[in-house]
Amino acid sequence: MKKTSKFIYLSIFLTIGLSSPILKSLVFPGWGELSEYNALYKENDIENITYIKERARYIMFQETALWIGFNIFRDLNKSYENDYQLLGAINAGVNWTGKNDLFAANVGNFNNLEEYNAYKLLTGQYEDVYLEDGFHWNWQNNNDNRLKYDRTRNKSEKYDKFKTYLAAGLIINRVVSSFDVLSIMKKHNRIISFDLEEDSTNLKLNLNYHF
Repeated sequence: MKKTSKFIYLSIFLTIGLSSPILKSLVFPGWGELSEYNALYKENDIENITYIKERARYIMFQETALWIGFNIFRDLNKSYENDYQLLGAINAGVNWTGKNDLFAANVGNFNNLEEYNAYKLLTGQYEDVYLEDGFHWNWQNNNDNRLKYDRTRNKSEKYDKFKTYLAAGLIINRVVSSFDVLSIMKKHNRIISFDLEEDSTNLKLNLNYHF
């Protein structure tokens, strides 16, 4: 019964929310512009509103390109991450359970745990020393393996940054599309509208906000 109620409430929310062109642009940029174009189509000369459709196409193309790029770089990041972790586990005995990106960088910069801890103690960075079990690694002075690992890790990190930039682009695209829809609505006087309701005894004036 509770699941049914939640589904009903969600359906009502989506029905009401997605009737708003601005919310449509937040869901998928360009959708709000298309919604406005369709709403204005019957009441306006097509030449006066063609620009809306062109904007919608451009913003949708941009959104699609951002998603494609995001997924490509996410997959590359994950692929190189798996590769460098495998290299570290096989060639240096690294246990990756519970380890973060900083630990991964340290593994690539030092031959073994003892060398790393000695450097941190020598430079007074006592809080960075690894004292817990499970942080051991040793490249056995094989710099080729260590440098191959570090190059692979750097590629993973680079693609992770690209993925983050594209994620920010997806957010920016939604903000741009929302303000674009608001601009279109303002230009065509669709932010506020009035409805008259009349019966035998009363006359009502309804003020509607289209957000």
